[in-house]
Amino acid sequence: MKALLSICLICLAGCDAVQDSEPLIVGMELTYPPFEFVDEEGNPDGVSVRMAEALADYLGRPLQIENIKFDALITALKSGSIDCVISSMTANDERRKSINFSDPYVTTGLAMLVGKDSDIKGLDDLKKPGRTIVARLGTTGENFAREHLPNAKVITMPEDPVCALEVSQGKADAWIYDQLSIFQHHKNHTKTTRALLSPLRPEQWAVGLRKAKAGGNDDLRDSVNDFLRQFRAAGKFEALAGRYLKEERQLVRELGIPFIFDSAPIIKGTEGQGDSSKTRELQVDWLFILLVALLIVIAGITFWRLTRDTKVSASGAGELLGYTILWLLVSGFCYFVFASLNQTYTWNWEGIWSRRWQIFGGWFRTIWISIAALVLCSGVGIALVAGSRSRYSPLRFFCRAYTEVVRGSPLLVVLLVGYYVIARAFNANDKVLIGVIFLALFAGAYLGEILRGGIESVGRTQFDSARAVGFSRLQVFRYVILPQAIRRVLPAVAGLFIILVKDSSLLSEIAVEEFTKSSKSAQSATYAGLEGYIPLAIGYLLITIPLAYLAACLERRFSYES
Repeated sequence: MKALLSICLICLAGCDAVQDSEPLIVGMELTYPPFEFVDEEGNPDGVSVRMAEALADYLGRPLQIENIKFDALITALKSGSIDCVISSMTANDERRKSINFSDPYVTTGLAMLVGKDSDIKGLDDLKKPGRTIVARLGTTGENFAREHLPNAKVITMPEDPVCALEVSQGKADAWIYDQLSIFQHHKNHTKTTRALLSPLRPEQWAVGLRKAKAGGNDDLRDSVNDFLRQFRAAGKFEALAGRYLKEERQLVRELGIPFIFDSAPIIKGTEGQGDSSKTRELQVDWLFILLVALLIVIAGITFWRLTRDTKVSASGAGELLGYTILWLLVSGFCYFVFASLNQTYTWNWEGIWSRRWQIFGGWFRTIWISIAALVLCSGVGIALVAGSRSRYSPLRFFCRAYTEVVRGSPLLVVLLVGYYVIARAFNANDKVLIGVIFLALFAGAYLGEILRGGIESVGRTQFDSARAVGFSRLQVFRYVILPQAIRRVLPAVAGLFIILVKDSSLLSEIAVEEFTKSSKSAQSATYAGLEGYIPLAIGYLLITIPLAYLAACLERRFSYES
């Protein structure tokens, strides 16, 4: 009996050891030196990394760092992919609706980066009409600008260097971000920018933690708070400042601004007081509901007609049973996936619903941007085909070289180079127009190759025969070659157009407020996670499915017996 009891105790101890040895998975975006970055050897480094290592040692667990985009960190935390977030994240009321926070470990403030010759000296100057403010997507700088600067045009960018570049090139009047980042990027643009480091508003960073489910506990939160108190008492924050933030510490103290690791009381109600005092309700908006329902019905009908098997006219009990089984399998799989997610994820639809018209406006803007790009793309493709078949050798060379260079370049690179380099040379600042042009120029190279392949698939004998009976070269193409080529390339052209609609989402990288950008802006304003991505996926299906059905109808319309 004693031997059996000993074995049981050993097993229990072994289970506890296995549980304690589970890694502490910390999420952070390693693009924010000196807090989170990758060193020359490719290893995570920075203040937050050293702090995460100390936390893992305190908890007696191995550390695993996940490099995740900042605006996706809360989604990863809520879904259970990571245990906590240590990524210079500001604790505010909006984020607390989605996740919990530890006690703060950094006290900082929002500052401004402005042009070298700008007349901006403070917040009052930003309130003048006609100001353009740039902010990084998902940051408290964006929320501050939208809340306190209603007359300004607020544009959002996905990365810090791009925000600084907007100010440096004079495309934005100011960039609002935390003090240390503003100072760091000012050093990269000293000839064109000024850093206004007096805080517009104090903020505090904290460790992000998943909300406990009903009946759960916050043991990890309590442990993190104990760790932070001991870490500060042992002087470890000052040691990190001496290692990574010597210049910044000296600067802010010369300005009479408290350093970020100086002990300070927890700031309450500094973010979004207007919103936090109001309880948002999911009010019924019948116009929006009817409009979305109509779009879903149209997409559902076109999807059914697009995917049904028209070759079989009869439908027996066997087919009905097959459809029923398929539906049950798909429904069961979806239920299994979302039921598993619900064990860790806390859904919050209030913020997304309150910004429904902002998201719908972006969806509608994506449609007309795509249509404009399609029309321009068609012209580019036709011009490339005509040029590649020209008798003028330099023109043929240019068309072939253009096609190969564009097809070998990523669309994101084309957009960024086009906007920040080529458009700047022509002093063009209309982001939508620039985005449409370069999107069309990119897709036109692919369309030109598709059309060229369709034309060359028509036998040379047909061209010679038509010429023999008196057709001119133009008449041969109009009446003989093109009708056959169009029928053959129509499926590929339709596929390219659908891809172009989805590729229009990359225009968000140059701050075009299309569907993806509007959804991300709403998502970042409310710090929602999957609640922002699900409408985004459905919205693109509402565009691409009817477009695919239209292409299928055109294909049947132009089909013929071979």
